[in-house]
Amino acid sequence: MRICLSLDPSRLLRWHLWLAEALAEVPGNEVSCALAAGRRPLPLVCRLVLELERLVYGIRGKGAIDPVEAALRSLPPPPAEQVDVVIDLSGEEPLPSGRRVLTPLFNGVPGEIGVMAALANDQDLLVDLHDTARPSQPWMARPASADREVFAASLDSVLSCAVALVVKALCEETGSIAPGIPGPRTAAPSFGALSALATATGTVASKAIKFLDILARGGRMWGIGWRFDESASLLDRGEATFRVLTGNTDGYLADPFPFRHRGQDFIFVEQYLYSKNRGCIAVVAVNRDGTAGAPRIVVEEPHHLSYPFVFEQDGQIWMIPESGAARNVSLYRAVEFPYRWRREACLIEGIEGYDTTPLCHEGGFWFFVSPRLWRSTSWDVLSLYHAESLTGSWTPHAANPVLLDARLSRPAGAVIQHGGRTLRPVQGCARGYGGAVTFCQIDALGASEFAQTPVGRIWSGALGCHTYNRRSGLEAIDLFGHIGGLREVTTSYRLLAPDTPLSAPREVPGPVGNSSPGRSRVGVTYP
Repeated sequence: MRICLSLDPSRLLRWHLWLAEALAEVPGNEVSCALAAGRRPLPLVCRLVLELERLVYGIRGKGAIDPVEAALRSLPPPPAEQVDVVIDLSGEEPLPSGRRVLTPLFNGVPGEIGVMAALANDQDLLVDLHDTARPSQPWMARPASADREVFAASLDSVLSCAVALVVKALCEETGSIAPGIPGPRTAAPSFGALSALATATGTVASKAIKFLDILARGGRMWGIGWRFDESASLLDRGEATFRVLTGNTDGYLADPFPFRHRGQDFIFVEQYLYSKNRGCIAVVAVNRDGTAGAPRIVVEEPHHLSYPFVFEQDGQIWMIPESGAARNVSLYRAVEFPYRWRREACLIEGIEGYDTTPLCHEGGFWFFVSPRLWRSTSWDVLSLYHAESLTGSWTPHAANPVLLDARLSRPAGAVIQHGGRTLRPVQGCARGYGGAVTFCQIDALGASEFAQTPVGRIWSGALGCHTYNRRSGLEAIDLFGHIGGLREVTTSYRLLAPDTPLSAPREVPGPVGNSSPGRSRVGVTYP
């Protein structure tokens, strides 16, 4: 496939290079570059804001909007004849001649300024990829942002997601492609000096207030909530009270996975240690009388570990912790449960994957995992892998990444059966990390298909939550916020009404465990 990037010579940025390199890695692709005659640089005040952020927040590294002029100018020019695909990143006419044209818009605006305008207006982030091969149905992604108050961090996340969306659109089957012309362009909004400087001032002031808040109130941190109830879960009751367990001044606890062994209940957690600047896996023994032991570290590596997914298979007890920092998915076996574990195998090598969640389905195994792509957050991407056995050869799903959506992608715990439905807990990260847990019914799962429907959500008031698990009557969640000294928290679960925005819950009348809201399918299905 011959692909031409149409670029503005005043904005030759690193994310354009990421896109060119990703497309060139696909066998059979030839990537070229055409520079537009016009110039529409990022306004000076916007560049000043970004430089101010670098100084104030100490931002370092290869960012999405760093200029890489030499590398992009070294790409070959387009051939004289018509190319197969033109990716319009300049917003300027005329475009090189192409049978198909892709045009990304950021909250309806072409160019990086669309991301900044959306953040300044406190909007959810949205990438629309307009495609002349399917003019009535743009490709869509809902990226997460590592820090909405820092433009540079948000640009890294959103533009990384845009690269993944373009690559996905070109890798998926679209049928016969007829020549087309891009639709009318959307004019970039005014982003004058007053608005930009006001945004920068507000950002710095907000950070200062948060810093003072940390000093005054002890700051926000993670902890876990747990409760015993053999008869009904939070999803059945609609509301439940959890005991709260926090770390100490040396770190915090998160990602709880309960497990019962020989009559004793345990909760495996991430224990993050400030002194080592990384997480490790610990276990807490809990009792029916409401008491809990001290966390005890059971797995520690030179890299960060979290999300200790513990399960039984073939008469053994296994663990798959998150090890994205090591760029692999590793399998551990309990040698002496629960305190001694041995690393038995590397299941997948070479991916920076987070919160790997296995599922045994129709005689095979699946992994749900959120990879980090370029400078993305890993909160908005979902990929699937399949194998015939746990330690077999893992094959990526035909449509990976199957989702690019900060609301419904990253796993939040083990897949459960509830009310005759298969429910996948997911992290709601549209407005930030650890906002809430949404439950999605899995409607289709196969080598060439995946679809899910959001059906309900956990709410913990002002506290965030990003993990839910239940096993043998022991139910556990985690909590984020000002939880120092908190002993109990009441949490609710509500079904989502059809087409209800996930940021604004509306209860469905009737019993929580039995109502069935209308479906709004999310996913991909191939014929």
